[in-house]
Amino acid sequence: MKKFIAIFSIFLFVSFKINTLILVAEAKTFSQGFYTMEDLGLYPNTPYSVQNSSTYNDGILIILDGNKTIQQIIRIKPSSPKYTLIPLMSDYVFILYGNFNLNFS
Repeated sequence: MKKFIAIFSIFLFVSFKINTLILVAEAKTFSQGFYTMEDLGLYPNTPYSVQNSSTYNDGILIILDGNKTIQQIIRIKPSSPKYTLIPLMSDYVFILYGNFNLNFS
């Protein structure tokens, strides 16, 4: 009976460890180019922030709406803090200019 309890306890302990999930928001990194919301994998009406992970290069982020009207422009310096973006809509277009790596999170 003691062996059964010991084996059952070990099995129970291992089964709890197998089912644990660690959820972490993965940052998406992009370089110079033209992107849509779908290209970037972003969802409308979700708060996002951007950060330049490059240590030496700066860049510019331009956000345009469906009518090609500028909604936001951010000049992002090297190793910048996180900048909060405006609420995004599904028809927005992003222009990334410069030799830098931009992280969306």
